[in-house]
Amino acid sequence: MDAPEDYVWPRATSELILLPVTGLECVGDRLLAGEGPDVLVYSLDFGGHLRMMKRVQNLLGHYLIHGFRVRPEPNGDVDSEAMVAVFGSKGLRIVKVSWGPGRFRELWRSGLWNMSDWIWDARWLEGNVALALGHNSVVLYDPVVGCMLQEVPCTDRCTLSSACLIGDTWKELTIVAGAVSNQLLVWYPAAALIDNKPVAPDRRVSGHVGVIFSMSYLESKGLLATASEDRSVRIWKVGDLRVPGGRVQNIGHCFGHSARVWQVKLLENYLISAGEDCVCLVWSHEGEILQAFRGHQGRGIRAIAAHERQAWVVTGGDDSGIRLWHLVGRGYPGSGVSALCFKSRSRPGTLKAVTLAGSWRLLAVTDTGALYLYDLEVKCWEQLLEDKRFQSYCLLEAAPGPEGFGLCAMANGEGRVKVVPINTPTAAVDLTLFRGKVHSLSWALRGYEELLLLASGPGGVVACLEITAAPTGKAIFVKERCRYLLPPSKQRWHTCSAFLPPGDFLVCGDRRGSVLLFPSRPALLKDLGVGGKAGAVTGALGAGSGSGGGETALTEWGPVSTLPSLHGKQGVTSVTCHGGYVYTTGRDGAYYQLFVRGGQLQPVLRQKSCRGMNWVAGLRMVADGSMVILGFHANEFVVWSPRSHEKLHIVNCGGGHRSWAFSDTEAAMAFAYLKDGDVMLYRALGGCTRPHVILRESLHGREITCVKRVGTITLGPEYEVPSFMQPDHLEPGSEGPGLTDIVITCSEDTTVCVLALPTATGSAHALTAVCNHISSVRALAVWGIGTPGGPQDPRPGLTAHVVSAGGRAEMHCFSIMVTPDPSTPSRLACHVMHLSSHRLDEYWDRQRNRHRMVKVDPETRYMSLAVCELDRPGLGPLVAAACSDGAVRLFLLQDSGRRLQLLAETFHHKRCVLKVHSFTHEAPNQRRRLFLCSAATDGSLAFWDLTTVLDHGSGALEPPADPGLPYRLGTPCLTVQAHSCGVNSLHTLPTREGHLVASGSEDGSLHVFVLAMEAPELEEAMGGDLVPQLHVLEEYSVPCAHAAHVTGLKILSPSLMVSASIDQRLTFWRLGHGEPTFMNSTVYHVPDVADMDCWPVSPEFGHRCALGGQGLEVYNWYD
Repeated sequence: MDAPEDYVWPRATSELILLPVTGLECVGDRLLAGEGPDVLVYSLDFGGHLRMMKRVQNLLGHYLIHGFRVRPEPNGDVDSEAMVAVFGSKGLRIVKVSWGPGRFRELWRSGLWNMSDWIWDARWLEGNVALALGHNSVVLYDPVVGCMLQEVPCTDRCTLSSACLIGDTWKELTIVAGAVSNQLLVWYPAAALIDNKPVAPDRRVSGHVGVIFSMSYLESKGLLATASEDRSVRIWKVGDLRVPGGRVQNIGHCFGHSARVWQVKLLENYLISAGEDCVCLVWSHEGEILQAFRGHQGRGIRAIAAHERQAWVVTGGDDSGIRLWHLVGRGYPGSGVSALCFKSRSRPGTLKAVTLAGSWRLLAVTDTGALYLYDLEVKCWEQLLEDKRFQSYCLLEAAPGPEGFGLCAMANGEGRVKVVPINTPTAAVDLTLFRGKVHSLSWALRGYEELLLLASGPGGVVACLEITAAPTGKAIFVKERCRYLLPPSKQRWHTCSAFLPPGDFLVCGDRRGSVLLFPSRPALLKDLGVGGKAGAVTGALGAGSGSGGGETALTEWGPVSTLPSLHGKQGVTSVTCHGGYVYTTGRDGAYYQLFVRGGQLQPVLRQKSCRGMNWVAGLRMVADGSMVILGFHANEFVVWSPRSHEKLHIVNCGGGHRSWAFSDTEAAMAFAYLKDGDVMLYRALGGCTRPHVILRESLHGREITCVKRVGTITLGPEYEVPSFMQPDHLEPGSEGPGLTDIVITCSEDTTVCVLALPTATGSAHALTAVCNHISSVRALAVWGIGTPGGPQDPRPGLTAHVVSAGGRAEMHCFSIMVTPDPSTPSRLACHVMHLSSHRLDEYWDRQRNRHRMVKVDPETRYMSLAVCELDRPGLGPLVAAACSDGAVRLFLLQDSGRRLQLLAETFHHKRCVLKVHSFTHEAPNQRRRLFLCSAATDGSLAFWDLTTVLDHGSGALEPPADPGLPYRLGTPCLTVQAHSCGVNSLHTLPTREGHLVASGSEDGSLHVFVLAMEAPELEEAMGGDLVPQLHVLEEYSVPCAHAAHVTGLKILSPSLMVSASIDQRLTFWRLGHGEPTFMNSTVYHVPDVADMDCWPVSPEFGHRCALGGQGLEVYNWYD
C-alpha cells in the first residue's frame, strides 16, 4: 500500500534504538558497535575515560548490522582515517570515516547494496570486497563503482550457518564454510575457470554434532576455532589454509557453556567464546577455562571483540548492553584462597571464632580462651591473651572503621564481656553484664566521634556500652550507657546495629527478623518528642541485672519504632545507613530500603538478590555510588553486583553456618572463615569492585511487554545532558527544548525499569529498576502525576504512582520521584517507594470454607491495567485488570496507594480478557461519568458504567455469594462484536459527537466506531435511578490494515490515528471521513512489538512514540 503524494506528513523519524548488539569491532582506539541498522562509536581512551562519541543512524537501512571489516592500510594507521565495510543480513555499505580525540566525522559513504543472499563474512582484497554468501558462494565487489566483478559458487550449494574468508588477494582467497550438515567445507574461489563453473570443496571436516555458528582463524599459529549448537568449542590444527590439501587435526574439544555458543574469537594467547547462556569464557589454547565473564541478561551474548594490545574483551548482548572486560594479567588481581596454618603444637586448642580487624589483621579465638592475631603483612600468628573464662563458648567481634580502630570484643556464656585493645592487650577491660549467656555482640560507629558496643543477654536485654580511648592511646574506658529491651520472641537477641545519621538513633536487627529503632541516648527522647517513658519498661533487671558487681539496675528502654518480622523467621543479618536511607538484609534472600520519618521506620522498597542467594549477609556501598550484596549461594560466599548483575567474587567456603568475617577497603577485600580446623583467607586487591567498564547499561533481558510515559521534566542549562550528536548531524527537531521524558517499561524478565529520554541527545538513561515481581510483568498503569513540592513549587521534578501486574496474579503499587541530580550521567535521580501489593493466592488463603470452592488458578496472569480515577473525595482510584482466567477485576487503592484490595469482579467474557481501557464522559448539565471498556480473545468489546456501579443503593454491584468474596459486577451496558479474534490494542478519544473508539486485532484488522451516550440531566440523575444509554453511531472496519497482530494503537486527534503491528510497520490513518484512510507507513526495527505509547512533547518538537518489544525504539514526528 503506497501513500498518496499529497499525504507527506506526519513522517516519523527514528530518534533512538535500544536493540540487541549484533556486531562489535575494535579499530585502533575506537570501538564500533552495531545495534539494528545504527552504528555506535566509542572512544577507548587508555587514560581510563571510555565514552560514546557518535551514533550513526540508519546506516544499513532495514538490515541488522552483523559485522565490520576495516580496510588494511599500507602503513597500518587507522587512528585518523579508516575505510569500513559494514554488512548484515543482505545489505552492504562502505563508509570512510575520520576520527580523533573527541571527534568523529563521516567523510564518504557508498550506496546501500542489496545482495541476493545472506552475507556471512566480508574481506578486503586489494581495494575490492569479497563476500561469503548464504548458499556457499563468493562474490567479489567493487566498492567504488558499486558493481559485482565476479561470483563463484561451490558445487555443494547447501545453506550455510557461518563462513570465514582468509587471504589478502583473490588468488589466495580461502573460504571455510559451516554447512547445515555440521561440516566445515574448505574451498578456493580462484580455482574456478573463466566460465565461473562451481568449485568443489578441497576438504570436509566433521566433528560437531550441531550447527556451526561461528569460526575464527589465527594465521600465526595455524589454528581454527569453531563454535556450535552442541554447546562446544573446538580447536583445529589446520596450518596455512591458503595452501590446498593440508591436514586438519582436532586438538581441543572444549565444553564450558550450558547453552548454544554463538561467537568465538582466537587471539595469540587466548580463545574467547560467548553464547546463549550469557557467559563469555576465556580459554587457553589447550582448552582450559581461565576466566568467566557474567553480567549480561536475557537470551545471550551476540557479539564479541578484542583489543589485544590492551588485553580487553568487549561483549554485546541481547539486553542492549555493551561491556568491557580485562583479560588475565591486566584484570582483577587477587591472591585467591589460602590456609593460614594455625595448627601447631605451640597453639593448643580448637578454633571457635574468627574476625577481621580491617583488611590486613585477623583475629581468632580458641576453645581454651586464647586470642590470636595474624598480621597479613608479617604473615605470622601472635598470641594476644588467654583467659580461661572464655573457653568452650566465646563470641568475637572486631570494631568497624579503618583497620578496626584496634579494638575487639569477646563474650562468654556467663554474661562477661571483654574489650581488648589489639595493640595493647594488657589494657583489656572486663565487665560482667548479665547472669546468663551473652547471645550476640555488635558494634556501632558514628564517624570518628562515638563508638558503641551492644551485647544481648537473657530476656531480650541489650546492654549498650560506650567505648572511649585515653589521650595516650594506651588505655580505654568502657561505660554502660543504657539498656534496651527487645520485643518478646522465642530467640530474643539482636544480630546487628548501626547509627542512624546524625546519631540520635540506633537501628538494630534481631533474630526474629524485626528491624528496631532505639534512641542512642535515652535523654534525647524528651527533646525529640518521641517515645518517652511510655516506650520503656522500668524496674529491676531480674536475673540478668547488674553491670559488674552490685551496681543499681538501669532502665530498659523499648524501641520507639518496630517493623516486626520484616525478614521472616531467619533473622536480620546486617543494617547499613547511607544517603538518608537504612538498608537491611536477611536470610530471606531479600534486602530492604527503609527511611525514618518522625521517629518511625517506614519501608521504601524490597529487592531480591540474585537467584539462589537465600542468605543475604550484608551489603556495601562502593565508590561509584552503587552497592554490592554479600551472601551465601549454596556452599559459596558470593559478592554480587545488582547494577551489573554479576558475581564479582565467589569463594567456595562450604556455607555460612561456620564462623566467618568480611572486610572491604579501597585497597583490598578479605573474607576469612574456619574450615577443617584452620583459618582460610580469600584476599583480593582493589576492594569489592571489578575493573570492568559498562559502556552501555542493559535495559531488559527479555521482551518488553508494556511501555508507559509518565511525564516530562524541564531541566535548566546547569543540568545540560551531554549529547551524542554533533551539531551538523542533528535531525530536524532534535535541537528542541531541554525536555526529558520519563518512561516506564516492564518485561518478561520480572523487572520494571524507569527510563529518562532527553529530547535533544538521542540517548536513554536507566534511572532505576524495580524487581519485586516473582513472574513476568505484563501491564503498567500510572496515576497521580505531580511535582515533588506540589503545584506551587517551581523546582523541576516529577512524582507519580505506578501499578504493575503480571504473572502469578501478582500486583504491586509503588511511587516514584524523579529529581535533578548533577552527579549522575542523566542529571536525574529516581527514588522508588513500594506502597502495597496483592496476590490472588493471598486473598484465597484468607477465605473460609475453602474446601467448598474452586481455587483461583495460580497461573492467572494480568494482561492489562487501567486506572479509573473517581471524583469522590476521600476515595482512591480504581484499578481495572484484564485477567487470563476470563475475569475483569476491580481493585480499590486507598491511603495514597498503601492499601490495595479486590473490590469486584465479573466473568462476563468467559475467556481470556486481553485489554481494559477507562474513559470519562463529561457534558454540560450532566454528571461526570466513568466508563470501562474490556476486550477479550473472541473479539468482543464490553462497556461498563462504573459511576452507576459505585453509586450507593445501585443494584449494578451484586453482593458476593459468600462473605469475604468480592462483589460481582453486573452485566455490561453495551457489547460490540468488533473482531473475529483477540483484541490486542484499544484506545478512545472524546469528540463532539461522543467518543471515538478504535481497536486492533490479531488478524491485522482495525475497527473504529463512534460511541454516543444519552445521559439524563443532572437534576434527574440525582433524584432517580436513570442510567445512561450507550449506542453506536458510526462503525467502520479495515480488514487488512496490517499483515500481523496490531499490538499498538493511539488516536492522536479526531482526524489522525497511528497503529503499530508485529509486521514492524508504524502506520498513520486519516479519520473523520468515513472509513479510516491510509496516509503513510514507516518501518521500525523492533521485532515482536507488544505495546506502544504516544504523546505530544511541544509545538517545536512534535510528538514522540515509544515502541517496546524485543528492544525499544523511539520515533518523533510533526503534525
